[in-house]
Amino acid sequence: MATGGAGSSSIAIQVSVLLDTDLLSLLERKRTPTKLAAWIAEQNDVVVSVVSLAELEFGLQQAPVAHRPRLASWLAETRRRFAPATEELIEPILVRWKELLADLKKRKRTMTCEDSLIAATVLFRGHILATHNKRHFEPAGVDVIDPLA
Repeated sequence: MATGGAGSSSIAIQVSVLLDTDLLSLLERKRTPTKLAAWIAEQNDVVVSVVSLAELEFGLQQAPVAHRPRLASWLAETRRRFAPATEELIEPILVRWKELLADLKKRKRTMTCEDSLIAATVLFRGHILATHNKRHFEPAGVDVIDPLA
C-alpha cells in the first residue's frame, strides 16, 4: 500500500513474526509476563511452528499427571488459536533446513534439531523470530526480536 503526496510515497510492509516455543510456553502461565502479553496484542501477523506445538505436546506428556488436564486444555486452546497461523514442515522448508545444517557444519557450529527446524522455517518464509533465547538462534543468522528485553 503506497501513500503520500506528489513525489513522495511510503510503503507499509507487513512482517510476520514466528513465536518460539519459549514464548508460547510463557502464555500458559497463570501470570503471563505483562510485557509479553502487551507485545503480542500489538502484533498483526503472528505464526507458530508445528515444531513448537510438538515440543509443547511432549512437555505435556512429561508433566506430572495432576497437571496434565490443565496443560492439555491450554494446549488445545493454543492449537485452536493458532490453527490458521501454524507453519507446517513442508518439503521446501526441510530442504532449507538441510542447507542450514550443511552451513553450520562448514562453520563448525551446532543447533538443536528443534531450533534448527524453526530457524529454517523463519529463513524460508522471511519471518522475524520472537524468542527470549536469542543466543540459541545466533548460528542460523535469523532476524530475532526479544519482546521481553
